[in-house]
Amino acid sequence: MVSAVILVHNATPDTIIQFQDQLANDLPMKKGKWNFTFRIFKNNPYAIPEAIALQESQNPESKFMYTLSPSYIPGSTITLINGRSVGVFSSTINEEATELGLQTECIPDEHLDLGATTGLNDPFDFFANQKLQSLWTQKQMIKGEGGQIYELENGNLCIRTSNVFLHGSFNGLLIQVEVSEKSFSLKNVSMAELTQRILKKYGVAGGNVCSDTLNTHTHSKDKYGDLCWQYSRILDF
Repeated sequence: MVSAVILVHNATPDTIIQFQDQLANDLPMKKGKWNFTFRIFKNNPYAIPEAIALQESQNPESKFMYTLSPSYIPGSTITLINGRSVGVFSSTINEEATELGLQTECIPDEHLDLGATTGLNDPFDFFANQKLQSLWTQKQMIKGEGGQIYELENGNLCIRTSNVFLHGSFNGLLIQVEVSEKSFSLKNVSMAELTQRILKKYGVAGGNVCSDTLNTHTHSKDKYGDLCWQYSRILDF
């Protein structure tokens, strides 16, 4: 999967309806509703012992931790620090996910048997907010609500839309574009160029677009880390 995230600040009910109508013209398969929570934590400078505070320097980017919890990955939190994916923390066990029919990242049963889990019953961002306050202080919480999922091009293109709220106020329309790496439309075309084509096709203009990846100089992909990085770039209010 290759992704891009777009935020249209000046979206209105009319432009949102128009975008959904143009999507409907391509007869997408609707895959249900979704939402997300995106939190920004700031590093507590007092977490560094006073005895070594003057001897240590800190990368400015490492002062922030980002967590992304999309509902289509139930019970999981994607965490990013200093432009590097820390991991996908799950509070769902494989056996439980199988019983409930969930398609999600989860803790392998053998990890539970060996005690190699975080032991969390709550999502990681909740744990960080409640138990790691001495290290990280929540700066912002951005919520995505009323989201819709559309699948097009025989499953090779997935478009997720969501209304974005900060402190209860509407802040725009978020569009998350995911393209299968096997898609013919991605051959010999960068994700940035393909995203612009998609936005033009469906009449989306004036949005902040990010299709950057964490490992720009390698062929290895971190799909969840890339996604969280893209969120951190466009939801920087």
